[in-house]
Amino acid sequence: MIERIRGILVEKSPTFVVVDVNGVGYGINISAYTSGMLPEEGTEITLSTHLVVREDSMTLFGFADKTEKTVFLMLLDVNGIGPKMAQRILSGVTPADLLNMIASENKSALGKIKGLGKKSCEQMTLSLKDKAATLLQALGNVEGSGVTGMGALTGAKLEAVLALHTLGVKDPSAEKAVAKAAEILGDNADAAALIPEALKYL
Repeated sequence: MIERIRGILVEKSPTFVVVDVNGVGYGINISAYTSGMLPEEGTEITLSTHLVVREDSMTLFGFADKTEKTVFLMLLDVNGIGPKMAQRILSGVTPADLLNMIASENKSALGKIKGLGKKSCEQMTLSLKDKAATLLQALGNVEGSGVTGMGALTGAKLEAVLALHTLGVKDPSAEKAVAKAAEILGDNADAAALIPEALKYL
């Protein structure tokens, strides 16, 4: 198995990167979460990876941190969720928030993630509730651990945080700035309004 890739980032998009390792370009599928954590093209990066082998293909998935990879592998244990679906889920919510949603059985928040239907949400909470709670406890569920405890971060707030990630702002700074912007503008503010307001608090 290919567990890690280190090389030069030569191509980057929200869902796919190419990393040059000694002249060999590895195509790696990523989530929007990981995309937002990456530096500019031409920079050396290291990604944790997971190789999915099928009868007619081999697909490499990459992760900016080990927490995201752990959550990705957890999702694969859920009936009906494959690698591409897991990638989409982690493009719509941070690993920390997803763990909190699952552990607290917040199905309404899970249902707002693109591609997740009612049945999938029920399967996730049923299959992963205890695992999610255990992982949150292991990570400390505190600021600085990579798990922020902001499980209610969905919709426009989540869009705004992901947008800040693409601008190079990392958590917890991005989440705190969006939370402050939401306090000022109100919970009904859309992402287009939240983003410029959030930038004032960075």
